[in-house]
Amino acid sequence: MTRANDLMKIRDLLQRRRRAILSTSEGAQRELSALKDSDRDPEYEEQAQAELADYTLSSLMEAQRREVMLIDAALRRMDTGVFGECVDCGADITLERLEAMPFAIRCEEDATSHELETRGGHAQSVPTL
Repeated sequence: MTRANDLMKIRDLLQRRRRAILSTSEGAQRELSALKDSDRDPEYEEQAQAELADYTLSSLMEAQRREVMLIDAALRRMDTGVFGECVDCGADITLERLEAMPFAIRCEEDATSHELETRGGHAQSVPTL
């Protein structure tokens, strides 16, 4: 199988994942609206449970929103022909990495370097005994 075919499979997976997220998100939005519109019982435990559910649904919706943004960005890179290319070195990102992380924009080596720079860390060597 060619790399182009493998990338098309990833595109299909991204599109299906996007549709699933949007469908789930609509349900979560309805539940969140229902929670906010419902009369809250003054009982402390019930109020705490409602607030926890509200927080959980809001967090889920935010995570879903971020994932859709990542999917859309990956699909745009596919449309422009740069999907699967490392933004730092221009080399192909391995298919294994793209299958595991279809939003990856860096090869593994550059991603590790970028993360270390972002965290202000340095590559650590393992001391030998």
